[in-house]
Amino acid sequence: MFLIVLQSCWISPEYLEKTTRVTDDSSVNHSISQRDDPTFNDFIASVYQAPASDKQALVDSFMRWADSTTGIPYIEGNTAYFLYINGAGPSVYIAGDFTGWDPANQQLSNLSGTNLYFRGYDFELDARLDYKLVVNGNWILDPLNPQTASGGYGPNSELSMSDYIQPPEIQSENIPHGNISYHSFSDTTQGRTRGINVYTPPGYNEGELSYRSIYFHDGSEYVTLGYAQNILDYMIFNEMIPPVIGVFVDPTNRMEEYMYDMDFMEMFVNEIVPWIDNQYRTLPDAENRAVTGVSLGGLTSLLFTLHHPDIFGNCGAYSSAIWIGDLIQQYEASEVLPVKIYMDAGTYESSIYNSSILLLEVFENQAWEHQFKVWHEGHSWGAWRAHLDESLLYFWPLATTGIDERF
Repeated sequence: MFLIVLQSCWISPEYLEKTTRVTDDSSVNHSISQRDDPTFNDFIASVYQAPASDKQALVDSFMRWADSTTGIPYIEGNTAYFLYINGAGPSVYIAGDFTGWDPANQQLSNLSGTNLYFRGYDFELDARLDYKLVVNGNWILDPLNPQTASGGYGPNSELSMSDYIQPPEIQSENIPHGNISYHSFSDTTQGRTRGINVYTPPGYNEGELSYRSIYFHDGSEYVTLGYAQNILDYMIFNEMIPPVIGVFVDPTNRMEEYMYDMDFMEMFVNEIVPWIDNQYRTLPDAENRAVTGVSLGGLTSLLFTLHHPDIFGNCGAYSSAIWIGDLIQQYEASEVLPVKIYMDAGTYESSIYNSSILLLEVFENQAWEHQFKVWHEGHSWGAWRAHLDESLLYFWPLATTGIDERF
């Protein structure tokens, strides 16, 4: 009887016809009408109760139905069910932002008598998370989920819950595009050569205006993984921000330069910034210049802003590794500076989130000009690319007329 009820939603018409004909129960139609919202657990129970010969057919029908409704992972309320199909009897685990990328104790269960493996997790309705399956020790993308997000170690499968809104600004649209020019820059302070990509907005070459500028740590990754050019094009075209110049600076030794390297900082402000100002039409005052970065790059952006508010009047600090070193103590000991700081963190990056809250307390207690946002996301480019617009809107919002009063 219960098996027939579930078929009203996800079992194939052919199978429903077969079981209804065999059952010959006058109360079947009444039961179906009373239960039009079966759950995933109902489905699992129905398979357990079904004859061995029917179990796989139930699974196959459910998988088609799930793929046509929420997609896979299958989402039911605030629960996401990760599903995997394999008849060879593998060991299947999951690792992602929500497991600390540790697959230990995260094994998917096999539905006995079928080729289905499954496990459910509860998330916030607006959560967006990266994950991979670990099958027989091999880390793979979820073969049933076409949604992926780029990462520093290759793509990951992406789970986006029902209330998550995909960022339109990361797409390349049929709108005017800015140009990116590559430069090989050699400094005289440290004797290092690094790549710098410079974005100039549409119309730059045809005019004489000067522009605000924003400097990105991990420059190449911001272009390739963070879709920064698409975001700038989109925001400029839609008059969300004024046209800006983007300066994407690559590290030569990330773990050294982004770990309180004061020599790197001095080289940056004394050589790279003046070089950009000489090569491009920038507005040279601090309020029209920003620095931004993710993780260690966010830590470095906060350090640059603290020590050189005369150069960087705006700071974008994404998922910043504030838990490293004494940055919080440095800000606590500082006078309040005339800068704007945008900072955010994900609830699925605990050390980042907890240390960000501690720095936030300093900002609030001392009345720094700041904005702090929390996302139900993890430590990934999938999150950072979706929120670059937040800092830009905070630094340089256009008036509601769409006219930038600065020009």
